[in-house]
Amino acid sequence: MHIRALFAALVGVCAAIVPVTAAQAAAGCEVTYSASTWSTGFAANFQIKNLGDTWNGYVVGFTFTANQQITQSWNHTVTQSGPHVTMSSAATVATGQSIWLGFLGNHTGVNTPPTNWRVNGVACTLAGQPPAVIAEPDEVTVPEGTSGSFTVRLSHPPAANTFLMMSISGTGVWASPPIALYFTPTNWSTPQRFSVVSMPDADTIDDRVVFTLSATGYTPDTVTFTQLDDD
Repeated sequence: MHIRALFAALVGVCAAIVPVTAAQAAAGCEVTYSASTWSTGFAANFQIKNLGDTWNGYVVGFTFTANQQITQSWNHTVTQSGPHVTMSSAATVATGQSIWLGFLGNHTGVNTPPTNWRVNGVACTLAGQPPAVIAEPDEVTVPEGTSGSFTVRLSHPPAANTFLMMSISGTGVWASPPIALYFTPTNWSTPQRFSVVSMPDADTIDDRVVFTLSATGYTPDTVTFTQLDDD
């Protein structure tokens, strides 16, 4: 395992701390989910709190894990494709407000809760979970000699300014700008973008590198970059 050249945005690398330009408006959401289950059916109810900017209409997305199928819902337009579900509304939801959704469904086996909760494409956290670093997407693939990027934010506000730390493992030649990411009690839910360049090299393999992003008091997250070799 080797990384021949990598200039990462680690705390202490920069002489000046420069916040990265936000990738989009402040975003964030918290889900509280519950379900009553019987034989092959269940009734689900959940609340989603808006922790970011106002939603002018919204699309809630989540993924079932046990062959569940929605049979009836209310107050929202529902689309299901295999395990993937979206529930949408044109309603406006201000910062700090919540929406309530519910549906009836069928299941096989154990009726486990859905995962991959999102609102308008942005990942949500589940109520009761510990604070976490949220990096998106989980995987990035780039041709050799080109760049890719990911965004990172926090699931919960820090008590004070919090620096993001990064560790790297993998192979290849990668470069990134000398910018340190940090979050404040006000910008914690605003995604910040981090770019990585896949530098040309002489090998003939598709190199891979894993960025582990962490902050004190937060569960870390990872992003995997894969280089499509051109040799």
